[in-house]
Amino acid sequence: MAAPVRSDPASAGLEVGAPTALFQTRLLIQGVAAPDPRQHYDVTADGQRFLLNLPAEESGSPITVILNWTAGLKR
Repeated sequence: MAAPVRSDPASAGLEVGAPTALFQTRLLIQGVAAPDPRQHYDVTADGQRFLLNLPAEESGSPITVILNWTAGLKR
């Protein structure tokens, strides 16, 4: 969310406008919606990007693990 903020010299305070959504996402913790998303994102030092802890997309290429592969070298 983002909201415009401006200083109000007349009241020596801040005037905050209506918040608007910057983007939509669903933060996850081990496949469950995060109850406290503040722990699962960060903002880059320049303030231009957000880093989110999201699940990786499935690639469709399975991983093949070969056990005892050294036995195949002796053939």
